[in-house]
Amino acid sequence: MRLLTLLVISIALAGCQSLGASFSNAISGTVDLVTGGGEVADPPRELKSIDPEIEIEVLWDEDIGAGDDGHWLALTLANAGDKLFAADQDGLITAIRFEDGETIWEVETEQPISSGPSLGLESVIVGTSEAEVIAVRQEDGETLWTAKVSSEVLAPPEVSQGIVVVHSNDGALFALDEANGKVLWSYEQRASPLSLRGSGAPTIESDVVVVGFAKGKLAVLRLSDGKILWERQVALTRGVSEVDRLVDIDSKPVIDDNIIFVTAYHGGVVAVSLVDGEVIWRNDRIVASSNPAISWRYVFITDENSDVWSLDKNTGRPYWKQTDLHRRKLTSPVIYKDYLVVGDYKGYLHFLSREDGHQMGRIRISRSPIRTAPVVHEDYLISYASDGDLAVLTVTNE
Repeated sequence: MRLLTLLVISIALAGCQSLGASFSNAISGTVDLVTGGGEVADPPRELKSIDPEIEIEVLWDEDIGAGDDGHWLALTLANAGDKLFAADQDGLITAIRFEDGETIWEVETEQPISSGPSLGLESVIVGTSEAEVIAVRQEDGETLWTAKVSSEVLAPPEVSQGIVVVHSNDGALFALDEANGKVLWSYEQRASPLSLRGSGAPTIESDVVVVGFAKGKLAVLRLSDGKILWERQVALTRGVSEVDRLVDIDSKPVIDDNIIFVTAYHGGVVAVSLVDGEVIWRNDRIVASSNPAISWRYVFITDENSDVWSLDKNTGRPYWKQTDLHRRKLTSPVIYKDYLVVGDYKGYLHFLSREDGHQMGRIRISRSPIRTAPVVHEDYLISYASDGDLAVLTVTNE
């Protein structure tokens, strides 16, 4: 889910005191496109009983901070060997022992963390709402450096080959030295006057950076120096209203066999050649900003209504559409073993068949929303709920 950023708010909104939360969002410059008044006419679908086909076991479940504290952020999970790393909106970074959930260390950054953590060779890196990037040491949480960027960081940083790539919310891209946080190069896109609140996380593939921008542009830059190798308009605007014409690429590009897969909101799901930016196919029936999940045959997408789609990876043609979880504010889908897994706004994890989308099992791991897509580590699935509830699960009856 994303929030629409309105850079210009009319003074005519004054006097609309009866609008309540919607009015507050408008004054602050944000309107929730998915979770707003439309749910009165189209409420989240109630869960129906199913006959579970799998057994799901929770290995451990721990509270590790405040989570996102009710905000729409880009908090993720990261793992390295026998450690998990998580962060919360209040500024806490925590290292957890994967085996049993015991806290190894925790550090208070005293900054509002809005994205990450991501892992470098020896560092844990987060972005903040105060336009800062913070690196701490994986071993003990000691602060290594803090770097300033041009705007709040609402996409997890990407780290490779000693370079930290950060996409700030104003569309700027920064490459920082992992050792000291110094800016190695930067690249700026002209900000759109109307865009989704958020920015797509960059993806590093070998020696290039792939990143999507507002207005439907996709770019590939050389990692070492930021040289633009190509930049293409891959999503096309359509519709009459300004909202209908939003084609922001807020998803993290997924690369498979030299093909880039992204979602571009009203621009649809797009497959693009990594070599030259040529559009291979585009399915503009689907409105989405979630990250795609890719298997050998399918592209899986959660759309703006929390319907889950399976598309042919070579053509974009739909195979199936799962509507049983309609408007339950699903996460991006994650491939785990033979299943497709999504979290929802009531703290449930849903396990779907990759072949036809039917529900194979579900488990509730929190009373709070799950906004962060689960993370797969070996045979385990790791879930992080909005209230800071961290759980490790596995399917036991395969």
